[in-house]
Amino acid sequence: MNPRPTRRRRGRGRGAFFFFLIAALGASPASATTRVETISRVVDGDTVVLESGEIIRLAGINTPELAKKDQPDQPLAVEARDALVDLIGGRSIQIYNAPGHKDRYGRTLAYLLMPEGDTVQERLVRMGLASVVVIAPNDLYLAELSQAEDDARSRRIGIWGLSYYDTKAAQDTTGGYQFASGQVSRLDLKQDWFSVTIAERLVILIKRVDWQDRFPYSVLDLDQARVAVRGWVSAKKNRSTVVVNHPFMIERCDIDPRRLCP
Repeated sequence: MNPRPTRRRRGRGRGAFFFFLIAALGASPASATTRVETISRVVDGDTVVLESGEIIRLAGINTPELAKKDQPDQPLAVEARDALVDLIGGRSIQIYNAPGHKDRYGRTLAYLLMPEGDTVQERLVRMGLASVVVIAPNDLYLAELSQAEDDARSRRIGIWGLSYYDTKAAQDTTGGYQFASGQVSRLDLKQDWFSVTIAERLVILIKRVDWQDRFPYSVLDLDQARVAVRGWVSAKKNRSTVVVNHPFMIERCDIDPRRLCP
């Protein structure tokens, strides 16, 4: 995996000048894997289109969804999109492709770097307009993003101040991106997958190899534990499932820092 670009100290004077010098030269001193591109259109709070037509999905975060089909805008979806427009709309931006650089829709997963040295992702999280998501191997900037989320939550701003985004009991989950919690009622350790069931209703699925590679504790430690999970839930009549592959996405309520646990 290529190292991420070095984070520079914030400072609008030298930082901004250095950024525009980079844009003019078309090169980055931080890493050969960064590039400077112009934003053509902001689709929503976490998706943009470049002048080249390439679609960029901001890695490491999730923002509220704009209206689609028969679903209305989620609260703060428009505000997240407008904030992204204010930050980078129509401008040149330094782009750093994430290690796992394509999602299932073929969009490029990337970090967008601000002239001051932080990321666009961090700005949105700090405003309470995005939550942190980790889909391995894309856990770059996790320390900065999680700290920004903690700060926003402590101030109850953005999504953290709306009951709509409160953590739901596992039995009340619906489809889409969710925060959910409950007590583990069952563990199934299969050959390829670990299955962790919460309140007999929500099943967390983790590939065995992902657990062995990334989780710092035994899956048996989750037996009867109170946990919270974040991720995209596939809702069905009798049970729902959510697939995760990084420990940040599962919170042990009595051990880990309390973020989603009620």
